[in-house]
Amino acid sequence: MNELSVGNIVCVGDMEFHSIEGGFGKDKKAMLVKEIAGIHNQPLGEINRRINENRKHFTDDKDVIDLKGTEFEVALTHNGIYTQNAVNRSTNIYILSERGYAKLLKIMDDDLAWEKYDQLVDGYFQMRKVVSSNEKLVSTVKANEVAARLKNAQARKASLYVKMANNNALSPKYKQVLLSYATKELNGGQAILPLPETKRGYSAGEIGKMFGLSANKIGRIANQHNLKVDGLGELRKDKSRSSSREVDTWVYFDEAIPMFEKVLNKKSV
Repeated sequence: MNELSVGNIVCVGDMEFHSIEGGFGKDKKAMLVKEIAGIHNQPLGEINRRINENRKHFTDDKDVIDLKGTEFEVALTHNGIYTQNAVNRSTNIYILSERGYAKLLKIMDDDLAWEKYDQLVDGYFQMRKVVSSNEKLVSTVKANEVAARLKNAQARKASLYVKMANNNALSPKYKQVLLSYATKELNGGQAILPLPETKRGYSAGEIGKMFGLSANKIGRIANQHNLKVDGLGELRKDKSRSSSREVDTWVYFDEAIPMFEKVLNKKSV
């Protein structure tokens, strides 16, 4: 572990915390998990629990350093960050590098937390000694994190589609549509599972007009002669006439028209 130092309080947006340098390398900035917890309105114990449960993903001296039992405890009490009693009660006193903080946020999976992180990357972690006022700081880490956030969002959306597809009340065709959308999210916008073929569907009212009958009459004939079967039509979602809800409505395919002609003994118009 490189030599650590506690600097002044830094203000970034509405956040205030102590600047910490060293530990992860010369001029590398770090943050105390205690202060990260305060920024995200989380109990310190909860943040420590998340880190400890995923400790194998945090690399010592690159992502995280545990200050418990080190000489740096004195600096923490001297700067009023910890009381001696709090130090004594603590099992871990973690600091995180920028990379470690990004890993913590991935575990938290919180959009608000990512907004805080964006501010901290620009206003704290990426601060360096500037040679001239025109020097531009390029953050590869930030670009990678933006890409990671996009992938996480796509994975969450795909998971939602799959969850919806597990609804047994949906028809197989609707389930295939949802699963197709899920593969599209996971495959860079290119669906692996194709959308189901959609045939032209006729409502009972449209069939009725072909034969000069009401929609209700067509429905009764279809039920009587078992014309509401696969191959002749299917259930589709449609807006209810009496509310804003979607309801299951049977539509007829072209294959059903000859069957009605046979049953009614007349040609469709």
